[in-house]
Amino acid sequence: MNLKGFTCEEFTTLVIDLTQDLEKIWQNMSRTSCRQTIKEAEKIGVKINLNQNYEEFFEINQLFRKKKGLDTYSESVEFMKKYGTLFTAEFDGEILLGHFYLEDKNNIRALFSGSKRFNVDKKKVRLIANANKLSIWNTIKYAKDKGIQEYDMGGYYTGEKKDVQKENINIFKKGFGGNLVTHYVYEKDYSKLFTLTKKIFGLKQNIIGKR
Repeated sequence: MNLKGFTCEEFTTLVIDLTQDLEKIWQNMSRTSCRQTIKEAEKIGVKINLNQNYEEFFEINQLFRKKKGLDTYSESVEFMKKYGTLFTAEFDGEILLGHFYLEDKNNIRALFSGSKRFNVDKKKVRLIANANKLSIWNTIKYAKDKGIQEYDMGGYYTGEKKDVQKENINIFKKGFGGNLVTHYVYEKDYSKLFTLTKKIFGLKQNIIGKR
């Protein structure tokens, strides 16, 4: 609905209902693209760490986004320690990847993630892919144990313009068996100075993006 003075933005995402039995959540996941690869990662001894390796993950994420041609996140190590939950995957003492989440008593949402997959050989790419899914599975179990009701995959691309990279991410996320949900975010600026500042910043970002 339209509310006077407010802007409305749609946010579509995949949500896993954590009130289900854990076994049902597991069975809803793709057998080949998720369950088998998670078992492979567990079998070879991939270790999932909770709220550790902040500095290592920060460097991995910055390089990961640079390789993908994305803006680097402004969130610092201090921000992650204070406001969110970090899962990292480790193998033979090496941190391979990480997922950073925001959570409250009812929801946990993926905010950003990064891995070393652009800087390794093909064999290690597979290892990282399997560890990535194991990390998500461990997060689901962590959230369910805490009584959190929903695991939010952090967005789902619904744009009309074809984007192969984003569509492949959609396929990856769908493998975990969540339900497609659309949220509506309403915003209103009560300061003219703040509105002007946002417009200037947005224009600056557009200019930078076109370089």
